[in-house]
Amino acid sequence: MMDKWINNNTISKILALAVAIMLWGMVHLDTGTPSSTLTVSYNNKIIDNVAIQASGLDDSKYVLSTMDTDHVKMEVRGQRSVLTTFFADNYQAKLNLSGLGAGTKTLSLEPDLPDGVELVSMTPNRVTVTIEEKQTKSFNVSIVSKGSPDAGLQLGKPVIAPQTVKVTLPKSQLNTVTAVQGAVNTDGISEKFEQKRVKLKAYNKKGQELTGAVIEPSTVSVEIPVTQQAKSVPVKIVYSGELPDGLALSKVNANVKEAAVYASQDVLSSLSSYVTVTLDLSQFTEAGTRTVQANLAAPSGSDKIEPGSIQIQVTVVPSNEVTDTERTLSGIPIVLQGAGDGANATVIAPTGKTMDVTVKGPQDLVNNLTNDDVSLVANVSGLSAGQHEVTLKVGLPKYITQAGNAGQLKATVNIESPSTPAVTNPNSENESNPSGSGDKGQERPQEGQGNQGGNSDANTGDNAAAEDKTNPHNGAESSANGTSENSQP
Repeated sequence: MMDKWINNNTISKILALAVAIMLWGMVHLDTGTPSSTLTVSYNNKIIDNVAIQASGLDDSKYVLSTMDTDHVKMEVRGQRSVLTTFFADNYQAKLNLSGLGAGTKTLSLEPDLPDGVELVSMTPNRVTVTIEEKQTKSFNVSIVSKGSPDAGLQLGKPVIAPQTVKVTLPKSQLNTVTAVQGAVNTDGISEKFEQKRVKLKAYNKKGQELTGAVIEPSTVSVEIPVTQQAKSVPVKIVYSGELPDGLALSKVNANVKEAAVYASQDVLSSLSSYVTVTLDLSQFTEAGTRTVQANLAAPSGSDKIEPGSIQIQVTVVPSNEVTDTERTLSGIPIVLQGAGDGANATVIAPTGKTMDVTVKGPQDLVNNLTNDDVSLVANVSGLSAGQHEVTLKVGLPKYITQAGNAGQLKATVNIESPSTPAVTNPNSENESNPSGSGDKGQERPQEGQGNQGGNSDANTGDNAAAEDKTNPHNGAESSANGTSENSQP
């Protein structure tokens, strides 16, 4: 068999080729040619703004309040290919705060570099830190509403649960906390507002949020009632009917002095200074004390008035048993009435444009009088341009009369027509008080000038009020203290 392979020409050729290849390879692998040497390049690199990473502080007790720098500059060295692989945020400076308490300390920094990079220098290599102890304090929670409810509604007082929370901050910041607040959106709401989780924030006196504050609990539940807008106004008693002959009104006391009127803001803004209740005197036919119920008159345009009715205690006595008492009301403003078209009437004396009025009547009614229950009217109708001394008409409540001579109350009035120059009275300041109270009496009206004085223009709306109080056909009125009105010339 072997003889056949050896004698086979093809097999012999293949073997010869294999031997030739082996010999060629052995010759070329052992030529002794030296291998080439590989050169490695190293470079330096500057890394700016390397962040300092603090760790190890007990956050439950302390806070790192200050650090004199939060970054360093590093110079590093490494292979060029390695340095170009990493960015600035791959480099860090480590600050170990483990085991430290409150105080100011200077500590060394440790570089944290990528593999294959070595540190040449780090500036700075130390840092000064201040560590503060955390403190906790309780604060009341307040709620700020943003936006307005539907027209005619107003927000009530928020109901907050819990009402107090604990705020944890470094002592230096905790002392600056002035408010812990939550904000809710109440724009356009028409019913009670409810929100279970309102996030709280702590603020200083400048209104700046203290972002590091830990608030426990961090949220509260809030309910805000929504009610109709209301305005509280005095109750004034208006009388109708008459008492029988031989009887006199001694006392009138209402159990309610003020009422709440519910209405839109426009109606409330134009609301008069009081609401009325009518007491019919004709129902009292004999002397004695009775309590009656009377309904309050809701102003036009209002939604409702509360209470809807009040209790009035009325005391009626025989006329001969009424004991009159006197009282002086100071600073009653003088109202001008009846100036012609285009004319301007001005009170020039007394200079304060107010006077004192002494009245008398049943003690209870007199004691409860206010300046609003008395009017002084100067009627200038038919007077020509120039200065005139006008007797004042006194408007008083029913069962109240003016003490003394009614004609003693006079005022000096200057009337200017469109073509008449102004006339002044240089001696007006030296005139005696027409009320007859002397110099001392003249000073008191001047004290009231800021509230009730000023120029009394006959064309102002005050005239209408004066006419109502002095016109016997307008009915008798009083405040809720029980006084009533009629006219006293």
